[in-house]
Amino acid sequence: MNPRLGESGDTVNKKKWAISIAASVLLVVAVVVAVFGTGYRFFVVETPSMATTAPVGTLVVVHPKASYAVGDIVSYQAKNSSKIYTHRIVDQTAQGWITKGDLNGAADPLPVTDQQIVGKVGVIVKYLGFFVRGLPYVLLGWALVFALTLLPRVRPSWRWQIRLIGWSLVVSVVALWLRPWVNLVMTGYVPAEVGVDMHLVNTGIFPVDVLGTVLQSGQDAVVNQQVIDPDGKYRVTPTLALTFGWFVLMGLICAIPMVAALFVRVQDEVDPSDEGDSTDEGDPSDTDVDADAHGETLGKAPKISARRTRRAFLLTNSAVAVVLALSVAFQASSQAALSAAVTNSVGTAGTRTWFSCKNAETGTATARFAWSLSATGNQTDLTGNGRTGTVFGTAPTVNTSSPCPNDGGGSLNFTGATCITQRSAVTGNSTYSLEVWFKTTTAQNGKLIGFGDNQQVGDSKWDRHIYIDASGRVLFGTYPYDQRVVSSPAGTNYANGAWHHVMATSSAAGVMALYLDGNLVASRSDAAGQEVYTGYWKVGCGNLSSWQDANGTWQYNWPNYYTGQLRYAAVYSTTLTATQAMEHYIAGTA
Repeated sequence: MNPRLGESGDTVNKKKWAISIAASVLLVVAVVVAVFGTGYRFFVVETPSMATTAPVGTLVVVHPKASYAVGDIVSYQAKNSSKIYTHRIVDQTAQGWITKGDLNGAADPLPVTDQQIVGKVGVIVKYLGFFVRGLPYVLLGWALVFALTLLPRVRPSWRWQIRLIGWSLVVSVVALWLRPWVNLVMTGYVPAEVGVDMHLVNTGIFPVDVLGTVLQSGQDAVVNQQVIDPDGKYRVTPTLALTFGWFVLMGLICAIPMVAALFVRVQDEVDPSDEGDSTDEGDPSDTDVDADAHGETLGKAPKISARRTRRAFLLTNSAVAVVLALSVAFQASSQAALSAAVTNSVGTAGTRTWFSCKNAETGTATARFAWSLSATGNQTDLTGNGRTGTVFGTAPTVNTSSPCPNDGGGSLNFTGATCITQRSAVTGNSTYSLEVWFKTTTAQNGKLIGFGDNQQVGDSKWDRHIYIDASGRVLFGTYPYDQRVVSSPAGTNYANGAWHHVMATSSAAGVMALYLDGNLVASRSDAAGQEVYTGYWKVGCGNLSSWQDANGTWQYNWPNYYTGQLRYAAVYSTTLTATQAMEHYIAGTA
């Protein structure tokens, strides 16, 4: 046994390890104290409100000043919050500074006092923030890959190939998570005459092309998307707006690890058991030669001295400690949220026209009224038109079950004796649309929503209604002096205890359409000239006597009241489109 590797040698090595770790810890503390002790703070921009001045991924260096002026970019802490915002000072009032993001259309809501200001932005380094945020994870991943290659089962001659490939995968995974290269954020949208106008910002490093508009990093634009995808959403997918030369350069850079892994070849290391006991750190025998059968020498890999190994380890350990300390220091307060943003799935930006049922109904310009149907008592008109719904009969109860998860609240439980009616009479015509969310297990049910000449159920004229027959099929009926009915196809029972959205539309040309859960299920074009009479729009009640079922059979035992849950009922004075039907349904999904 080599005495240098005995108990005394182990003790020396343990001491050196302890000294190395302690030195690294002290170095980390020293770096953090040096950074923060001088008053400098570092923030990574995470949202796009500073536009091209400081796009997402920018590292800003902040230092407190004795005074500030209009035009300065400052980082400040919001009142009653730990969040740090980095915006430009645009005005001064008696209450404090007025700040605003370069991209934002309005100033920040509250003035900022000197006490809230962390400091003035002195240095802006674009894209370095991506590197700072990702570096700790890259280093940890690299260290893990390196440790795995030291396992006994890994041949030394393959270690560098595995390391290069593993390190490349680590970088790729971190980049996929941070998305520094290509990313698109939608900060707002409005329904357009056709499709949706989206306000988009390029939050990646590379320029992208969005529906023919090229956006550099930090730039924003409004684009109009008119194509709706199968699930009722408008989406845009950016493409890289790079020249051929840039694509070639990126390909070469990406190929470097693979090429290096193919050509780098390290000779298998010598097994320590074959090294003998006579080696010394300074002994020339550190380099061995063997003779083959013909007496020629075969070179073996030179043995690396323990002293050089320890020296390399100490230097590497110290360097990693400094880098990690700086990365952590830079990220300590990196929640530099600049403005609210909507992020999207990788490589795409998509939107719904509406994100809640309430917004869908009140945001559709031709809504006559919209009732939430989530609380007992008379129903306030959500459109602001003042068309309150009056409750007759048994007061409905609140049920916790509800569609429209983005709206909150419950639904109203109709137990077969409740009627909610518009207070003022109106004259019915052929151009209108109806919609409501419903949930029931009762087939041969009463009206979900409809029209009649009586405020309650004693109608002498009644049509323009949606109801459910004994097989659970949904029907929409009008009366151009004869019954015109469209119904959902046979085989699907909508009285199945699940929430469903129904919309029925009618046009002056006589086209009737029935939509269920956003899809057109039935239509006809022979309903022009519907009977004109004065009546009331009502929910959950109305005369249905002698109206036909989905098989065309007249029924005389229809109930006068609906049984089940209802939520969000509305009537419109125009014929809504198939796209709008899908948009309103999508608004009620998660």
